[in-house]
Amino acid sequence: MTEHVYHIAIEEQRHQGGVRTLLEKAFGPGRMMRAIYRLREGTPPDPALCFVMLNKHDLVLGVVRNYRVCVGDNPRAALLLGPIAVAQSHEKLGLAARLIRHTIETATAQGFDMIYLVGDPNYYGEFGFTATRAAQVKINDLEEGKLVLGLELTPGAATDYAGIMRNDESVLLNQLQGWR
Repeated sequence: MTEHVYHIAIEEQRHQGGVRTLLEKAFGPGRMMRAIYRLREGTPPDPALCFVMLNKHDLVLGVVRNYRVCVGDNPRAALLLGPIAVAQSHEKLGLAARLIRHTIETATAQGFDMIYLVGDPNYYGEFGFTATRAAQVKINDLEEGKLVLGLELTPGAATDYAGIMRNDESVLLNQLQGWR
């Protein structure tokens, strides 16, 4: 029996080809027209919160990217989980679940209060995400039938986040300052 060894690493430049391929296959060419992609547009994901799942040969088999977002007037950034994708050949092995749990652990360690995502409550409920914790949050032009789900990393934090979600430009500003 072949042993499968996978590990999570911070996404690096050398992973970009595999990441792009996974995201294209998972979400298709029309993904950029969706509201959630337009929300992320123009702002890079937080480099400290983007992870890849690699096999022993360093092939990218999974990816999760995370974006800092602002909600309403709250001055504290929240996290928007996704996109997340796993190679079709490795679905149903728990790789996505490991990436999600790693994101939750890392975001908690970094002091985030809330994580949001757009997805299926039946799947993401396993990790504690619920629609009720995101009931006060709106994403402009979100497609009908799509649900915003939230996970409190700090008890009671969901009540502090109300209003329209928008990208947090601080990640971009930090990167621009690093280029000087």
